[in-house]
Amino acid sequence: MGGNQTAPSSDYLCVTTTLTSTRRADAAVLRRIWRLHFWIGLFAAPVLIVLALSGLVILYSQPLDSWLSRDLVTVAPGPDTVPLDAQVTAALQHVPDSYEVDAVTPPSGPDRSTRVDVVDPTAPTYPDGEANLTQVFVDPYTGRYLGQRDQLSGLIGFANQVHRMFGNDGPQVQLPSLGHLIAPSSYPEATIPVGIANLWMEVTAVWILVLLASGIYLWWPRAIESAKPLLKVRWGKGGRIRWRDLHALTGVVLAVVLIGYILSGLTWSRYWGENWRAFSAQVAPSTEVEAASTPAQLGDYDRLGRRVAWAAVDEPIPASQPAGPSAAPLSYADIDQIAESEGMVPGYAIIAPADSVVDGEIVYGSYAVVNAWPQKLSEQRTLYLDQFTGQTITNATAAQDGALSRLTSFGIAMHMGNQFGILTRILATVACLGVLLSVATGFLMWWTRRPAGKSGLPARASEATRAATPRKAVVTVTVAAVVLGVLYPAFGLSLLLVLAVEAVLTRRRRRIDDDAAEVPVGAETR
Repeated sequence: MGGNQTAPSSDYLCVTTTLTSTRRADAAVLRRIWRLHFWIGLFAAPVLIVLALSGLVILYSQPLDSWLSRDLVTVAPGPDTVPLDAQVTAALQHVPDSYEVDAVTPPSGPDRSTRVDVVDPTAPTYPDGEANLTQVFVDPYTGRYLGQRDQLSGLIGFANQVHRMFGNDGPQVQLPSLGHLIAPSSYPEATIPVGIANLWMEVTAVWILVLLASGIYLWWPRAIESAKPLLKVRWGKGGRIRWRDLHALTGVVLAVVLIGYILSGLTWSRYWGENWRAFSAQVAPSTEVEAASTPAQLGDYDRLGRRVAWAAVDEPIPASQPAGPSAAPLSYADIDQIAESEGMVPGYAIIAPADSVVDGEIVYGSYAVVNAWPQKLSEQRTLYLDQFTGQTITNATAAQDGALSRLTSFGIAMHMGNQFGILTRILATVACLGVLLSVATGFLMWWTRRPAGKSGLPARASEATRAATPRKAVVTVTVAAVVLGVLYPAFGLSLLLVLAVEAVLTRRRRRIDDDAAEVPVGAETR
């Protein structure tokens, strides 16, 4: 019988060798991508938790505000209202005389109070710090003072602060301005002051993009993991397998949504967001208003408690033309009536005109009526009214913005859960909960697989694993890293730092291994 046996053919051996080599290469790439995914997840997990929890609070800030601050924002409807200007006067009686009216928000409904925003003119503003507001509430039916609060106080204020890592509050660094490079006249400052915490958030956000991309790669079906389900949770298996399936399913299903949230959120960051704004304005400029303007911009009134639409920040506030030397500004009540007749969305804010002196001449500002934010793209609107006549100087909407600005505003409306109403809010809620679930299942995976008494943290890839990694995979990852580093320079610098630390640690390990290899066997016992 032994004589009937034949040796394997050369073709068979060649195929077998090729398959073994391919499996070894795939396993090497998987091992290294998994290590990358683990360490980024460990680094990004605290930020993801903070963003998800604070995002949920911001997403439901309106109902939360109505509940937590009902004594301030809710009133009993009455037959008649007190003139709006009298309400403003009543509010000013309860703040220091030096405070100035920043904006007035008439009631958004019959059971809502009037809000008067006042500012301390001596308080630091952007870029030195975050412009703060004191919000004073008045009953529109009785003119009674209801109370006041700091806009950064309470649960909602804290969530807004944390979600953007306190903006420019705290230590700052000066970073190069792309706008100054491409349009020095429009952006005279060569650098952008950026809060260190906000910059850290920006860098982490891009690393989260890498986390999502590596997670998708690990999930992607391949021959060496043919038994792994794609869109199914093996509940009966229990332990790490169950948490792994749930982790993968949650991450893959939400990946596209989360990538959209990260990209739209980056447009708000202090550094990359400002550079993106300058780039968008140059590549796809908005329609300019054919009217004399003041030195002020609408972005000067961008507050945490009263946001201005992203695309409207750079809008210059038009100038008013007095009819004569005795011309008097219109009242808030007059402007409110005009805004209502123009179909502004209830809840709009009336920003008072600010006059300035240019070359010894007085330049009179105009009233700016801004629709409440967050808003749908179709609701993005600012009505500029002559402070003396009430005539509409310009009606700024999203239709006048450049293509990139409209795209950015759309992304922000999706990010805030407003663009498609309740459906968008449900999607945002699911995304926040999904992030928390992914972090929790990732932790449980690590906890259940770690060896007893050890950390279970992945070690550096071995020389064999590095040697088995296909050159094509290395080139692909390198190109992707370079592209991300160019698009997001702060991330690029952080990546170079990580690579430098990795190189130092690698060199140290090799030195230790070489020293150990030089010690003769048994020498340590002498």
